[in-house]
Amino acid sequence: MSFLCEVFPPEAGQVSEASPRACAAVSGDDTVLLEIMRPEVALALWLRPEPAGWRRMTAPLLATAPFRATCEDAPDAAVNGVLAALGQPVPTALAADMTRLAAMFAAISGRDQVRLRLDGVTHDSCRRFHMDAIGLRLLCTYRGEGTQWTMCGADCRAPHQAPTCSVALLKGTRHEPAPPAGCLHRSPPVSRLPEDRRARILLCIDEPGIFA
Repeated sequence: MSFLCEVFPPEAGQVSEASPRACAAVSGDDTVLLEIMRPEVALALWLRPEPAGWRRMTAPLLATAPFRATCEDAPDAAVNGVLAALGQPVPTALAADMTRLAAMFAAISGRDQVRLRLDGVTHDSCRRFHMDAIGLRLLCTYRGEGTQWTMCGADCRAPHQAPTCSVALLKGTRHEPAPPAGCLHRSPPVSRLPEDRRARILLCIDEPGIFA
């Protein structure tokens, strides 16, 4: 397995010396997502390329933003529920990828069901750096600006940014055991961009029963 584990010291006074320092595991291999099971890893990021023709294929769906579709069920059924809730055509490749990621998330989290959400975002949503009140969360930006993350504190001015189509698996405050402090993320601020570049398609997968 090839992966890069980067360790950044948390903000001074943020945690005690006895607390573990958060790590980010980053790789182009999908098995990097399993690194989230290590207690010191707060973020596992799978860097994968944008498929050929992806922007052309997803352009019709992007043009319908804003939208939101959510379903909680077994992976296959959750994807079908989201597609039904959208009420508009979705590229077969995107639907297949959602199903694959939902199945991977279920296997890693050890759950039979997932809570799946597909958003078309056109504004600044969660623009403050934070840690979600969840156990595990998977984020994949299919179109537009990717999720930003940092281990340098909430005032970071030069955060890392997940590329389009990459897959981020993050621990939240409800994770057991408690996650290491220091890894924060946010939705990218898009209001600074030209209007025709603000729309994003974001997939979010949580453990069942999560409404954060």
